[in-house]
Amino acid sequence: MKDVKQNTLKEEKILNFLEKNCDFEWHLSLHEEVESTNDYLFEFANPNEYCLCVAESQTKGRGRNLKKWQSPKYENIYMSLSFSTNKELKNFSSFSLVSALAVHNVLLGQNIFTEIKWPNDIYLNKKKIGGILIETFSKDGKNLIVVGIGLNVFMKNNTEIDKDWSSLELEFENIEIDRNEIISKIANEVLLLKSNFERKGFDGFVKDFNKLNFLKDKKVFLSNSISKEGTALDINSDGSLNVRIDNQTKKISSGEVSININ
Repeated sequence: MKDVKQNTLKEEKILNFLEKNCDFEWHLSLHEEVESTNDYLFEFANPNEYCLCVAESQTKGRGRNLKKWQSPKYENIYMSLSFSTNKELKNFSSFSLVSALAVHNVLLGQNIFTEIKWPNDIYLNKKKIGGILIETFSKDGKNLIVVGIGLNVFMKNNTEIDKDWSSLELEFENIEIDRNEIISKIANEVLLLKSNFERKGFDGFVKDFNKLNFLKDKKVFLSNSISKEGTALDINSDGSLNVRIDNQTKKISSGEVSININ
């Protein structure tokens, strides 16, 4: 494999792969280093544009529940996309599932088949390679969604991660992949699915998601408000997860619990 630094992110390449449409404009921010791509868009996102922030590294990258997201330089994808919506922000509670589908679709185009661990992790060969962080806020009287995506591409070593993880390079030795192209295609796909989501909600995606449901039929431990073992089942049309606990099926929302696979 070529030195990963030869595969650096380039503004002109990312812009070249982004879908152009007369109905909106792109604003791309490319950084050598940033605290967090999500935080950057919280401060600088323009409600009248599709804003894409990309970085070679993050010093304060984070995942769900404020967990630190390891962000070594030049090795992975760290990107956040913001857009405004006429829908209520609460309607986007399941959009992390849709964004995970977008990542899956793009990687499938590279002949890489991934699964999704509810509610926001991308899995490849039973190991985590990526995650989604959805955050919402209002600015200038408009509702904005920020979709943060981290994807392990060339990372081969990291002693700071305490769970099973992998990267595209570890799973496919000598893989040829252009991060610039993958970033743009993910952004394009998120926006394509976003349009369908605003019309149909998660109900239009639930069948596709359940085909990729990594947790299906696995023993899981639920912590936070509930501390019990159960068996994960299907995802519902509202984005909640069915879990069988003591012979009863309980609907779990992503904000209620943390999921650990037993």
